[in-house]
Amino acid sequence: MNHDEFTAHLAQFLDPETCAHILGEDAPAANPPDAPLKNFFGDDFLTLLYRSQEPCAPPLMEVKRSLMVVADRHEARHVRAAAAVALGRFVQDRFPTAQSVAGSSQPHEWFRLARQLNSVEGALALANMLLARQGQRIAFNFNEDPLPRLVEPEGPASRLFCGISHEVAHAWYLGARVTLRHVQRRFSGWGPETFGCALACVVNYLTLLPTRRLSESVLPIVQRREALAWIKPLWNRLIEAAPQHARDPEAYRTALVEQQLAVYVRLDDLEQNRVSFGTTRTPVRCAPRGQDQVVIVPGVIPSSSERGESEYLKQYEVLRKPMAFTTFPALAKLYDLRATLTDEFPWAEEAIAVVMSDLIARRRYGVVRLGMAPVLLVGPPGTGKTRFAQRLSDLLGTPNTVINLAGATDTKVLKGVTRGWASNRASRMVEFIQQTKIANPLFILDEVDKAHAAYGNGGDPQEALLDLLEPGNARRYQDIYLMTECDLSHCLYIATSNSLSALAKPLLSRLRPVFFPAPGPEHAEGIVKGLLGDLERSWALPAGVLTVTPRQLGLLRGLAPREMRRALLDLFGRDADAALYTMH
Repeated sequence: MNHDEFTAHLAQFLDPETCAHILGEDAPAANPPDAPLKNFFGDDFLTLLYRSQEPCAPPLMEVKRSLMVVADRHEARHVRAAAAVALGRFVQDRFPTAQSVAGSSQPHEWFRLARQLNSVEGALALANMLLARQGQRIAFNFNEDPLPRLVEPEGPASRLFCGISHEVAHAWYLGARVTLRHVQRRFSGWGPETFGCALACVVNYLTLLPTRRLSESVLPIVQRREALAWIKPLWNRLIEAAPQHARDPEAYRTALVEQQLAVYVRLDDLEQNRVSFGTTRTPVRCAPRGQDQVVIVPGVIPSSSERGESEYLKQYEVLRKPMAFTTFPALAKLYDLRATLTDEFPWAEEAIAVVMSDLIARRRYGVVRLGMAPVLLVGPPGTGKTRFAQRLSDLLGTPNTVINLAGATDTKVLKGVTRGWASNRASRMVEFIQQTKIANPLFILDEVDKAHAAYGNGGDPQEALLDLLEPGNARRYQDIYLMTECDLSHCLYIATSNSLSALAKPLLSRLRPVFFPAPGPEHAEGIVKGLLGDLERSWALPAGVLTVTPRQLGLLRGLAPREMRRALLDLFGRDADAALYTMH
């Protein structure tokens, strides 16, 4: 809790005389005036001005009108947002050099409120205020350079593309997100200042990158490249609309297009000079080069007499070189991860407890390589078992793939196919490791109870799993196609099944069964939230873009997660409901 909360809590246990003696000026008022927004973020002056019935000077009347507007929840959002920006600037002018003054609100609180009310001006003002705290500012002049530059407080006071904090970068990102909400209304009511703020948020976010934190699993340049999936079309719409408010529309549009091209060139340059970040969309935390690596194929991969097949085999030579591991996140991150899973899968408390206790125990005792014992999720179909495993993998930052064993009657996918056949291939585990360049990905063995041996010599897929799930045997796993031993002992496995009766006892002995029940109607809101997040990630949309109304949520309540996903896609695809699901 902060200082004000602490003193208010302490005052509850003291009589008025003792409270005044101990806390002095910090003692809370006996009957504090009542005003919205927690007394305008604890600002005594603004609260008294709002409650006052006495006439005051014209400048203060303007402030009071802004207070009345921002407090009126029936007022239009854009009007309240403009009032919040005005109040933030008023507070900023009152204390231009002070970081914090007792009894006064902070400018960032007003600018953040304005941003929440969809104000682009508020979003940029918040970023600029965060910069000013560090003695920094952004300098930009179209006539000199199409790209912005960061001005530092020391020396020549100017350096390009460095020194930005993650907090400032995130403020620009959220400013671009706010801009996205105005696309559907074609930027109605916008003027030159608003367009300038929106373009500044977009360009600053893309070109002024923060230094990568050690705890981060993805490079900032990768985040920008992924964000371009929605920023680029947004940017094009801004370039279309903004020149209409300029003195020379054609010249301004030309300058904006030139700026866009300059940003793309800058991003290409940054990406060409970055450290490799992997081949999958899943952020991967790898050990530093030369440290804690493993060779998947310690021996020689025999060549083939067929030229085409020999060329194909060369891609697996990478397995004979040291390969990095996905490493454990920090312990605090694991606790956050557990909370996230609990929020998204509240009906699966037992599964979360089993999986997370294993991970937390390993991390607590200093284990670096990400790993866990094989787990079997047992429950009715359509309850979210596979999605749970995929979500766990995403949160841990390691690649994952689903191996569907429903109806499997041989071991081809698990052991590979002999050379010479038209369908020859390596085992799926070896293939995936070769593709991701990660030694410990997560394999989801889906519907393992439906895999059985057929008549013939194809082998039993359940028996083939025994070697994979036993670390000693997995260290010398024989891939039929590569014709050599592979070290698959570091792979992670989560199997799913509808029952235990169809599983062989040797296989059960290598898995840790845990019940995964069906969710109840009370879990509908959490399931929908998780499914919307999945769709946003798969469609490369910013978080929070996809929403459902309370009426639609009521229609979805009671459906299984798998059915709920289909229903959501159906709802989003209806022409009659198109207006409800546009980005705004």
